[in-house]
Amino acid sequence: MPLSPTEAQGALRDLSTAERASAKAYGYCHASPHLIVWGIIWIVGYGLSYARPQWAAAWPVLALIGAVASFWIGWTSRPAGVREYDWRYLGTAFAVLAYIAALFVIMPPRNAMQISAFFPILVALFYSLIGIWTRGARMLIAGIVVAALTLGGYFLLPQYFMLWLRSV
Repeated sequence: MPLSPTEAQGALRDLSTAERASAKAYGYCHASPHLIVWGIIWIVGYGLSYARPQWAAAWPVLALIGAVASFWIGWTSRPAGVREYDWRYLGTAFAVLAYIAALFVIMPPRNAMQISAFFPILVALFYSLIGIWTRGARMLIAGIVVAALTLGGYFLLPQYFMLWLRSV
């Protein structure tokens, strides 16, 4: 029995909806290991910074560990048949680092709290942009929550800010 034009349009609309939902779920699945790795990096880094401020020098090592872990996760989770790693990932990382360096040269942080608040706010921006561009409400909400919690801790709990960031 042939489909009517209305039934065919409905079926195509349902397929399109399922495709978008599947792509969104795949994106969340792909992002979650990275979020876990960086969550652990933040817990360790901010925990060390709170417990022993002189250990703040551990951040570059932790950032390197996080970058290597993220690269490894991305490399090993490539779809079958994909052999090369897209140059845009390295280009994006370089551009972000260059812009951060430029910002710090132009507007150097005056204290450890400012630098400690900068990176979570930057990450919150990335989460929000990912959520906006992929229509992923969870990532957008995560970005808004991370920014709000960071600002709340910065302004309302300055004496516990490093400990607060550890929990954000």
